[in-house]
Order: sequence, then C-alpha cells, then structure tokens
Amino acid sequence: MNVQGLMKKSLLGAPLLVMTLCALALSVRAADTEIRIGDMAQSLNGIASHVMIDQEFDHKYGVDLKYQGYPTLDGLFNAIRGKQVDVGFGGWTGFAQFRAQGFPVFNIFPVGRGTSLDVLVPADSDIQTLEDLKGKRVASYAGAAGTATVLLRVVLNDFYEFDPAKDGNLQYVGPGIIPTLLDSGDIEAGLLFDPLATKAIASGKYRSIGNLGDIYKEKTGDDFLWISLATNDEFAEAHPEALAGFLKGWVEAVDYVKSHPKVFQAYGEKLGLDQAGIDMLAERVTRDYATTWNDKYIDGLKAFAERANRVMDKGYLDELPDDAFSTRFVP
Repeated sequence: MNVQGLMKKSLLGAPLLVMTLCALALSVRAADTEIRIGDMAQSLNGIASHVMIDQEFDHKYGVDLKYQGYPTLDGLFNAIRGKQVDVGFGGWTGFAQFRAQGFPVFNIFPVGRGTSLDVLVPADSDIQTLEDLKGKRVASYAGAAGTATVLLRVVLNDFYEFDPAKDGNLQYVGPGIIPTLLDSGDIEAGLLFDPLATKAIASGKYRSIGNLGDIYKEKTGDDFLWISLATNDEFAEAHPEALAGFLKGWVEAVDYVKSHPKVFQAYGEKLGLDQAGIDMLAERVTRDYATTWNDKYIDGLKAFAERANRVMDKGYLDELPDDAFSTRFVP
C-alpha cells in the first residue's frame, strides 16, 4: 500500500477510534452507581459537591453523583428520612436523634467542625465576650433543637454558667433577618453561620465575640462536629462499595477546594463580597472542613451528647445508639 493509502486508512480509522473510546467511557459511566445527595439550597457544602461533579471525582471512584438542593431544613430532613436521597448533609445530633427514634439513618463522615459558627453583635456594642451575654436577648438561626443551638447552650451553660433558653432570652429566627434585628435593637446578639457570618463581619457593621467551634475545642480538647454526611441502612447494605467510593471522591474534592481557593470567587461575588471578604470566606470554610473519622473522634461526640442531654429538655439525646455512627466506609 502506498503512502497516500496508508494516510487515508489512518484518517478513516481515527473517527472509529474516537467513537470506540467514547462508547467505552459511556459504558463505564453506565456502570457507575448513582448516588442522590441532598443539601440545603445555596449551602457552602455545595461548593465541594459541585467540584466533585465538575472534576469527575465521582466517576473516578465508580459513582454518578446527583446533587439536590432543598429550600428548608425540614424538607431536607424529610428527604433523608424518606429515602428520597441516598446521602444527605445535616447536623449529626439530628441524625442521631432520628436513629434513636427508629429511623434507619446514621452518620458516615464529618463535613464541618463548626469553626464558622459565630456569635455576632453590632460593631459599637458594649458586649465584648460570651460571658457578657447573660441577661441579653440572643437569637439563633438553627431552631430550638438545631445542632448549632445545642452547641451554643452547652458552651454558655458549661463554661459561662448560664443558659439563655432557661432565662427566657433565647429566640429562634431565620438567619437572613438576624442582622436586621441587631440593627433595630430587638436582639443584642445573634448566632450565624457562613456565608452569612462572613458577609456580616466583612461589612464592618458587626463583629464576632466568639466562635463556638473554636471555644468548644479550647475548653474540652475535642473537635466539635457541626455538619455530617448520613445515609440509610437500605442503601448502605445494597451499595457499600459505592459509599466508599463516594467518600474517596468527597475527600479529593475537599482537598481540591483547599488548594484552589478561586472556587470561592464566583460564589463570593454573588454574595456581594469584596476581595477581602471572599478571601475571608475561603479561609474560614477551608479551616472548617473535617476529614478524619475514627472511634476517637466519635468518642468526643458522645461526650458532647452527654453534655447536651444535661442542658437540653428531657427527650433530647436520652439515648445515643452505637449504630448512629459508622466508620465502615472511611477511605
């Protein structure tokens, strides 16, 4: 065969090779296990989740991740309990409570340590420390049984010797209106989380008098856990390899976010943050990520549960089932 014939044959074969490779790729993806993951809409957890999808870390480990945002926490928790999603983000205490109440869900991995949970006051407030909150009107975004609210009450009760809920000074309001209530004087301090806490601090109108995750670590030596990933018994038994692959992809996505702070750029700009605010958000969120999950960490959570049970009303974490946690799928 002459040179022209060889070239012609090569050129004709190239499209066939491309088609074959594409078919193989599609075949591999078709075999990947779909995992529906539920989260709060516009949550910062979504940054790492979308990195995982965009960088195809899910397919790298045999998973096809489908992300679903829910507008309310109740909607998200109902989806997790009702198996409308296979994996979900949420407060670990909530998942432990569900387990104790007979719902087959359990915690499989940590997400955030609570280092973005700040108690804010107006910049010109006389309040300087958490100790100064005694007798003051305080609002929490997390609801009466939310993990962040529980942490606030435990910290104030155990380390500052007062409980604003028992004093009648703790209110529960939507996170978006806490700055407005601070401005009007209807409340004197408010518990917020990122990105809203960063946005408030970056505005210069408010300042933090205490970061709850950092304070708890300082006082107890234990890392707190604010947000975790949970799954249900049925999915875990049917797809253990997929859950293990999912967590490998999640850890890789978190590492990517930490080493590529530019992923926060578009997100911060949508919030109206300037560059200093965007940089602050990136630093706080990357510091919040937790990727160690073992028996020692879980023992620390059990110690917190004992504190919470003493502080909260009867019925809160009266029982903490051992199977509310699993390290089975840890990378």
